[in-house]
Amino acid sequence: MNVLITGPSLSDQGGVANYYNAVLPFLREQNSFTTSYMEIGATNGNGGILHPLIDQLRFWKTLNSTKPAIVHVNPSLNLKSYIRDGFFIHQAKHFGYPVVVFFRGWDENFESTVEKFGLWFFRKTYLRADAFIVLATAFKDKLSNWGVTAPIHLATTTVSTDLIRNFSFNEKSEKLTTDPLIKVLFLARLEKEKGIMETMEAVAQLRSKGKPVALTVAGEGISMEAVKQFADQHDKSKEFLHVVGDVRGDNKRSLLASHHIFCFPTYYGEGMPNSVLEAMAFGIPVITCPVGGLRDFFVHEKMGFFVKQRTVTDIITAIDNLIDDRSMLKSMSSFNHQYAIERFLAPNAANFLANVYTQIALSCEK
Repeated sequence: MNVLITGPSLSDQGGVANYYNAVLPFLREQNSFTTSYMEIGATNGNGGILHPLIDQLRFWKTLNSTKPAIVHVNPSLNLKSYIRDGFFIHQAKHFGYPVVVFFRGWDENFESTVEKFGLWFFRKTYLRADAFIVLATAFKDKLSNWGVTAPIHLATTTVSTDLIRNFSFNEKSEKLTTDPLIKVLFLARLEKEKGIMETMEAVAQLRSKGKPVALTVAGEGISMEAVKQFADQHDKSKEFLHVVGDVRGDNKRSLLASHHIFCFPTYYGEGMPNSVLEAMAFGIPVITCPVGGLRDFFVHEKMGFFVKQRTVTDIITAIDNLIDDRSMLKSMSSFNHQYAIERFLAPNAANFLANVYTQIALSCEK
């Protein structure tokens, strides 16, 4: 049984690429099926602005050449992905292939647009899928409201086992109460909606009050210039606002192992942010917003802090609390590490997908 998975280039920085880089090796160890991964989107696209059309043609050719037992698409609920993957589903169902839809991101503004203008497209495409996977209970409820009667599975994203290799939580834990400088990490695509500017402002204000805190900003994106300008203006001596750009492999592992707080006050259309799960695996308390699947499991004041979107004062208070109360910092660190190791590692995610595929295959045999 071959499963055809569509998704972004595996060289991309985003969460979907990270997920499949982590999960595919374990998924391919499954004995009951094989997997083919078709890269789509701008990174791997040919034909310039015509690459969406090229993707549709490539998908048609791939269906004919691989003749999969199951087609697995990974849309986000935004305009471009909603239409592109809807047509993928239409093609697959036209040729009689079972389809599983794994919604990765969920833009609540676009959700309203779908309800006003796009449900007809949903009914002709997505509603024909044989199973759905979502990252939040709220998304599951919305799909049911839109008429989905196929199984809807609730999942999380994942943490690569390679990322945490050789990481010693005991070594990190010993330093949490003794390190004189609290190091805050922002690790994500640099987009204003992910809360990068609010994070930098909060750390700059804390530093101006004499607090022993520094921020590392890791990632690339459309807000890079704004990030660099802010750092140049507020930290001329380059002491506490460090912009390091894209980090991967050992460099990423080193940042996660050496930082004390993960700050990600996002108001982007998140599904389940990989970066939050990765930070938790490294025993880092998290400051974030109640978006996407985080609302389902994140425990305020136990795993870190939920803060209001676009609210710098909330971020300042959360960081300040952890600076002043090292015992709370250590308690959250220990809890997050254990929670993530038990629930978020890639083999668990691969087994979850394998079970979904098996259920679809069995239902199609009936």
